[in-house]
Amino acid sequence: MKKVNVTFSIPSDTHKLLHSLVGQRKMSLFVTQAINDALQEKTELLKKAYAQAENDPDRNETISDWSALDLEDWK
Repeated sequence: MKKVNVTFSIPSDTHKLLHSLVGQRKMSLFVTQAINDALQEKTELLKKAYAQAENDPDRNETISDWSALDLEDWK
């Protein structure tokens, strides 16, 4: 897997705790896993929101109302 170096800032207390609990050599793996977990959670929330929106009667009615315009012949 291709890797990239990323620079970002975290509070010094967070860094100290991370360093003491995870260790210098395992920080990248820990942070990568934490980011992946957070991204997975956000992805699942987004999927649920899309599913809810798809079943929203007001949204579907609006789409139906506007779909007639898509069928018109614009000359």
